[in-house]
Amino acid sequence: MTKSCAAFCVAIFGGAQIPASQAAGRVHTETLLETQSSWDGTPYEAYPAGTPQLSVLKIVIPPGTALKWHLHDVPNAAYVAKGSLTVERHQDGLHRSLKAGEVLPEMVKSMHRGIAGPQGATLIVFYAGKKNVPLSRP
Repeated sequence: MTKSCAAFCVAIFGGAQIPASQAAGRVHTETLLETQSSWDGTPYEAYPAGTPQLSVLKIVIPPGTALKWHLHDVPNAAYVAKGSLTVERHQDGLHRSLKAGEVLPEMVKSMHRGIAGPQGATLIVFYAGKKNVPLSRP
């Protein structure tokens, strides 16, 4: 291995040791979410016609912060990477709380908001959208 290649590997991997399970070539797959409905039980409808556009956002919400009420026109799912989050439906206050490692199939065309827990929340949100359609709106 050349010095530049070794330096690159240390820079990328930080000199960390690879766990034996990975070194042996074992791959582990876990389905985190598979659903046809949002967290409140509302079935998803057909995807919008047109050019598909996939988006993945990392959203960091400070501790105790409540997001503004909003809705999505396209299906999406949020993975809680850090902290905790409570999601609340506007029409009746129905809510669901999530912690790190959990996934939420988000509501479509229904007003809701997220409220970060005491440590805040970091979300990775995947949107299965359409070109020129906003990911969310007030």
